[in-house]
Amino acid sequence: AMRAYVFRRIVHRDSLMIRTTQQAETELEQQMELLRRQKAKLASLRASIAQQTQELRQAEAEQADLLRRVQTERRTYEQWLKEWEEESRAIAALLRRLQMAQRRSPRPIPAWQGPFLRPVSGPIVSGFGYRRHPILGGVRFHCGVDIAAPYGTPIRAAADGVVVFAGWRRAYGNTVIIDHGNGLATLYAHCSELLVSEGVVVRQGQIIARVGSTGLATGPHLHFEVRHYGEPVNPLAGY
Repeated sequence: AMRAYVFRRIVHRDSLMIRTTQQAETELEQQMELLRRQKAKLASLRASIAQQTQELRQAEAEQADLLRRVQTERRTYEQWLKEWEEESRAIAALLRRLQMAQRRSPRPIPAWQGPFLRPVSGPIVSGFGYRRHPILGGVRFHCGVDIAAPYGTPIRAAADGVVVFAGWRRAYGNTVIIDHGNGLATLYAHCSELLVSEGVVVRQGQIIARVGSTGLATGPHLHFEVRHYGEPVNPLAGY
């Protein structure tokens, strides 16, 4: 009887140990599975962080490149404005000299009587007068009007007169200036081709040049000015 009792105790103890071991193994497997999932989640998180870091670095590089381009464009536009102002003053001085000489001439240019003809057909994309610069800010004076027209469009003389300049101006590109007498002159800039030369008498409506984008221009258009004794006046006033 004692032996049977001891045997049952041993069997019971072994069964308990087996169940405890199995339970421990199950719990260990569950913990290992949880650890595997956590490691996979951590790896995914690390990959996501690495991708976001790469995207951030790329965005920073693009932003730095954009800033450099904006600064370069700003310097370019500032140089353009400086050259425009210098050219405008030089043209004013040139016209004053020519018109003073004309007044002393025994055969002055006959004063034009009547309205001016519009040199090309097309929308006015930049008007005359003071305007805020879209890139640099600040206010600058626009000496004429910009008329959009396709490349090569014929440009016609606004009125009868004498060509006093036909050539290259640094900011204006290929340029024609016509003296109409009585201190009035018209200027046609950014031309692709000049069809008249200095000293030639032209008639209103005569083709004198073709539209282009020479000089400091961002696309084909006619920059048209009217000057009175060298000073810019509104080309749309009619005259």
